[in-house]
Amino acid sequence: MTQPLTQPPGSPEDLRNQILAFICALPKPVLMEDAGSVLSLDGLADSDLRSVVTEGAQVSLNVEFGKLLLEIWGAGRSLVRRVESIERQGRRLLIHARKRGECSPDVRLEIRDAGDIAADQSTGEDRAVTREALAARRADDREEFERQLVAMLAREYPGLRLERVTHRSNRERVFSGCYTRGWARRGREAWAFLGLSEFENPSAVENALVYGLIWLDWLREHTDRSQEVIVSGLKLILPAAAVAVAAHRAAYLNPHAAGIEILEWTPSDERPRAIDLGDYGNVETRLTPQWRGARLLEEYRPLLGELLGSNADRVRVVPDAAGDALSLRVFGLEVARIEGHSDPAVSFGIEGERTPMEQAGGVAAFHSFLGEVLRLRHRRSADRSHPLFRLQPERWLESLLIDDIRRADTALMPEHVYPQVPAFSGTAAPQFSRGVIDILSVTRDADTGTQRLAVVELKLDEEPNLPLQGLDYWLRVKWLEDRDQFRQHGYFSGLSPSPAPPVIYLVCPAFRFHSTTERILRYFRPSIRVVKVGVNQRWRDGVRVLFRRTLEAGTEPASACCKPDGLDFSEKR
Repeated sequence: MTQPLTQPPGSPEDLRNQILAFICALPKPVLMEDAGSVLSLDGLADSDLRSVVTEGAQVSLNVEFGKLLLEIWGAGRSLVRRVESIERQGRRLLIHARKRGECSPDVRLEIRDAGDIAADQSTGEDRAVTREALAARRADDREEFERQLVAMLAREYPGLRLERVTHRSNRERVFSGCYTRGWARRGREAWAFLGLSEFENPSAVENALVYGLIWLDWLREHTDRSQEVIVSGLKLILPAAAVAVAAHRAAYLNPHAAGIEILEWTPSDERPRAIDLGDYGNVETRLTPQWRGARLLEEYRPLLGELLGSNADRVRVVPDAAGDALSLRVFGLEVARIEGHSDPAVSFGIEGERTPMEQAGGVAAFHSFLGEVLRLRHRRSADRSHPLFRLQPERWLESLLIDDIRRADTALMPEHVYPQVPAFSGTAAPQFSRGVIDILSVTRDADTGTQRLAVVELKLDEEPNLPLQGLDYWLRVKWLEDRDQFRQHGYFSGLSPSPAPPVIYLVCPAFRFHSTTERILRYFRPSIRVVKVGVNQRWRDGVRVLFRRTLEAGTEPASACCKPDGLDFSEKR
């Protein structure tokens, strides 16, 4: 096994290294799930690509977009878990993980030696007791938070009846157990509330507003009409760490539709503090000048010729977000980086396993690695289960749209497309401190010729928070455009877009949009136009738009099934 590089403690790379080291130390490592299934992990720690075929299934443990993902597919099964933390218990390693899109983490996975299982059958109850104890402790914490939240609301709003109060999850209705929810009533008037403990995980902080809107919408739809109860709005009761991210987004929701109020509170506070949404929504942002990337491309041109040779047309060269390095990508997958000016350094490999070229065998070794990537990462790949084919699918889709943005909408202008645009924010909210917009472009009205900036957000999995993630980048782009920052930094040369707010494009496989997406979009301000684009499931074989819907001013026109308008939508490299 190659000795892993030292990583910051607790980082995804560090977690992966610890897991692989644990696997390597076991004679017969196996992965156990709550359901009782056992899968061999033999060879995983010795695989250069951190992937192995075992018992007819492919197992991989990789860092993708700053997240450690454990994936198992094939042999009639498919499992994807995001690893949050690990816990060593003697010869066992407990993995705390969650499903994609799920807020609540669960201890579902355990790595141990197969030889210990038979000897430990008699103590199988201990394992169940451990899991039950952890789950019970988390449940007790949430029960206590619910009790304290209800007591605070009763003190602050005397005379109101607090009903339907619970923190129980309901996946069918998309209610998360991370939050305490309920409503307060007085006669025919009511308001919804949703509270978050300061001890919940970062995902719960990120998703508080969207789960609050889902709860508000459900209450309004299911209120007993015979009682004629009016649910006027939503109160979010949040710890300090969750206030800014929710408030920035809530500032651009329709106040008449959502009626959002945010109270900052934890059980240690005597009283909640009302948050003024007027202080939020204006996300001060700075932009990396476009010319930095162009200068790097020119500076490294001879070196790129040496590295890529005849493969230059099959590898995309992209300046990184800060404009200080070049990223070499094959259908969105970064395979190498060039950094430094007077003495540029080249490293290559998959993210988390990148090696300086001089240590890995020089240009010849890079050419060998690149050839393997090009052989496996394309739509006609002979091995679609290989990690090099499966890694970073969202970036693959992004690369296809960058080749021709008209694949998403013929109104988008292909001569003005900027991928991975960095937007650094001067806010105290960590979630807003740095962001990278998937694609920034311009849309042109066919009838009037009016041009508006367009933010394109991509997603391949069902994600209830997708509309608000798109709104995050919309906030940044609007702030920059209002101050003419794009032209000053070399973007959109020669254009004078309309002062109208940018357009948000949400692009996702047609059947992968979350069931709540359009419900959440109904709460956006009327001035925000959102175009929902559903593409085909096998988009690697060529992107086809199955539907395109424009939502604006709280309305949605009839769905339009889109034709390719005479354009070639086949894959381009």
